[in-house]
Parts: sequence; C-alpha cells; structure tokens
Amino acid sequence: MPAKKDIANILIDAALKLATEKSWHDVTIIDIAQTAGVTIADCHAHVGGKADILRRFIARIDHEVLADLHEDDFAEPGHDRLIAVIMARFDALADHRDALRSILKSRGDLGPADSIRAIKSHFGSMRWMLEAAGFRTSGLQGSLRVAGLTAIYTRTFRHWLDDDSTDFAPTMAYLDRELSKAAGWDGQVEKGLGKATGLCRKLSEKCQQIRSKKSSHRADTQPTDARQ
Repeated sequence: MPAKKDIANILIDAALKLATEKSWHDVTIIDIAQTAGVTIADCHAHVGGKADILRRFIARIDHEVLADLHEDDFAEPGHDRLIAVIMARFDALADHRDALRSILKSRGDLGPADSIRAIKSHFGSMRWMLEAAGFRTSGLQGSLRVAGLTAIYTRTFRHWLDDDSTDFAPTMAYLDRELSKAAGWDGQVEKGLGKATGLCRKLSEKCQQIRSKKSSHRADTQPTDARQ
C-alpha cells in the first residue's frame, strides 16, 4: 500500500494510464482505484471524483512548470518569457498526450458543475503562467489578460496535440503569432483604460469642486443669526 501522502498522485497516474487504454468516458472510479492499487475508501479520502483528479493533474503541471523556473529567466522580455513558460507546460504534458486526446474527445466527461470548476481551474493556471512571465493579472486589464491567454492556450493546445515534430517548433511558431497579435490588443486596452482612468479622475475632481462651491454658497446665504 502506498504512503497516504502519495495516493492522490498515484490516482492521477492511474487515471491517465486508463485514459490511454480506453475512452475517458468509460473510465470509472473503481477502475482508477484498482489500477492504483488502493481501496475505494482511500480514493474517496483523497479525491472527489474523476473531475477532481483532472483538476489535481492541472495543479501538478502548474507546480512542475513553476518549480522549473530559474532566476535568470526573469530578465527575459515578457513576450519571450511567456512563450517559454507555455512551451515548458507542453513539455510537462508531452508524456500524457494520448491520455489528453482521450480526455478531450470525451470533453472531460464533465457535468455542468464540474465544467464550471474546470474553467475556474483553467483560468487559475493561466493566471499563474502570466504572473510567472512577469505580467500583472490584477484589475480589469489583468482579468482580460487571463481570459485572452486562456483562449490562446486552448487553441494552441489543440494545435500541439496534432504537432508530430520532434521539437514542437510549429506549435511555438503558432503561439508566437497568437501572442504577438494579443500584445497589440493588450496595448490598446492599456491605453484605453489609462484614458478612462484619467477621465474618471477629472470628473471626480469636477464633482468635488461643484460640491465645494455649493457648500460655500449655502454658508454665505444663511441668515446672520443662523450662523451665530
């Protein structure tokens, strides 16, 4: 019996193994537990089902990518660094391509609630990838960046699954083009938000001036005895 602390990862590996052998839709929790060599009770104690196993797998990939970063990487331009981070993610996923094809074909075998949680996990992963590349993800612009990268990554991921090259150069070229287009859009959003922020500041200052004038006018027009 594996150590308790390892059961979640052993279940992930078992699930991925089964996904390469048959449709992910046909893989059951019992199949996963038996392949992992654990009891259903242990399975229940460590994961919440197939969807949870997929979320934990995504988190494991996130950690592998982030753990492999070096201090020297932080000196790279943001665009190049983001490409490196995403390609490192594909490298971490490379041994599981057959399983991922099976899972994707079955759309993860997710229900509505699990789909929402999966989308949230996916957005969370992309937020970490952006942060690792030195991009801010807070505020409105940050949220738009996360949404944009999520869309780009999804398209690039499908491209990568069909990339039979030894170095995934076609995938990298595709990613480079998509990020370059997004960079122009991001710059326009930043400029637009800057103008909107400036306009809001001016409006706020104008409203404050009007309120100050009204307060001063009311004070000046009060009867003398009321002011005493």
